[in-house]
Amino acid sequence: SDVVPAIELAIARFAEIYLHSLSTLSPRIMVSGAPVHLNNPENSNRIRALLLAGIRAAALWRQSGGGRLTLLLRRNPLLRETRRLLASLA
Repeated sequence: SDVVPAIELAIARFAEIYLHSLSTLSPRIMVSGAPVHLNNPENSNRIRALLLAGIRAAALWRQSGGGRLTLLLRRNPLLRETRRLLASLA
């Protein structure tokens, strides 16, 4: 199907964004694992895209007033809402 190549292309583009922006900052994020897997371009693209997504999510969380204490104290309501959203996708 045409969906899989489109997804892989999107992942590769997000990985490129990460590579040219966030990966140049310090301290650098170090990923450990078996070289056979880390040297696979598809896997490294996925890792970089996930790192970009995680950093973006953290930035949005902070911009919306979230913080470590908020996450700690409001964990159960956030978990319930996450489960509700996941159930609505199924």
